[in-house]
Amino acid sequence: MDADLVRWRRALHEMPEPGFAELETSAYVREVLEGWGLRVQTRAKTGLVAEIAGQGSGPVIALRADMDGLPLTEESGEPFASRHPGMMHACGHDVHMAVLLGAARELLRQADFPGRIRLLFQPSEEGPESGARALIDEGALQGVDGILGLHVWSHEPAGTVAMRDGAMMASADTFDIMVEGRGGHGSEPHTARDAILIASQIVVNLQQITSRRLTPLEPCVVSVGRIEAGSASNIIAESARLSGTVRTFSAAAQETVEREMIRIAAATAAMQRARADVHYHRGVPAVINDRPVIEAWRAALAGIVKTSEPLPAMASEDYSLYLNQVPGAFVFLGGKPEGEVFPHHSPHFRISEECLPVGVETLVRGARALLTHPEVLRRAR
Repeated sequence: MDADLVRWRRALHEMPEPGFAELETSAYVREVLEGWGLRVQTRAKTGLVAEIAGQGSGPVIALRADMDGLPLTEESGEPFASRHPGMMHACGHDVHMAVLLGAARELLRQADFPGRIRLLFQPSEEGPESGARALIDEGALQGVDGILGLHVWSHEPAGTVAMRDGAMMASADTFDIMVEGRGGHGSEPHTARDAILIASQIVVNLQQITSRRLTPLEPCVVSVGRIEAGSASNIIAESARLSGTVRTFSAAAQETVEREMIRIAAATAAMQRARADVHYHRGVPAVINDRPVIEAWRAALAGIVKTSEPLPAMASEDYSLYLNQVPGAFVFLGGKPEGEVFPHHSPHFRISEECLPVGVETLVRGARALLTHPEVLRRAR
């Protein structure tokens, strides 16, 4: 095991910070990069951008790692657990940064490639405001011809890489539904218009969207994660608020869900002589990998790294915003630990460090493949 990779990963794991506030994290990564003689620019408050020059002209390939932690109290039991109360790297961003540092080191050692590598250390992947969008708005993709990225995945075997062309991760929209009825006393329900009853019916009826409004061949998840209503046990609630998320893989599915949600909520409330207003918020789009890029990347790993083809994940990633701008791909780095496997965003989340050198090899070989075969990028779009 590479001692530097482990040291970087564990140091970064100890200092999780919120999006756009990754001050200690950013300073740590900057010190490593500048120690190698790289010129580092600050973008999007705490993000970092640096470039590695090859030999001669060629494409510019971006490699990206996200930096922020999650607002969780760590219960992993790791000896290098978070020292920031209430914050944890529970999604593997510490792994992503260590892997990108390792890839940068290897590319600096073997800079016999044409073109340039642009390193993107992105803030705020988890937050409501996208760090990818902020980096793009500040010109981080200017001149970039292609982009590669990865996400450690606790359910894939350590030492493997899961990759597929087309849909890889879902879009993530959110919604709020405000129900306005009429309050009343619990003993006289006939005089009220029960907002909790209406909200409950809306929750059930929304599931008709996936089962009866979309083709069964179109993956979609509609989840109500929060209901707020009522003030006392003997008072019929006058209003209620539902909040949830929608996961899809196509713009057409997003449009259908939004349209049907508005119709179903309004009609359900109208049955009880009440009103329901839907506020639908488009989030990040789906991660859609370019086939020529995935094919070239898979070929570059053949015989070196074991690969598999996963099902698309209904989780989301703002990496999709980069892919809307330039050709590229995003893969899952297997990091399944020994013992019980906990999901991402769990306070018990753990990752096998056996994935670290595999992640470095994956990025380095993928980047070199695109640098030496720029026609792949032309075929992708």
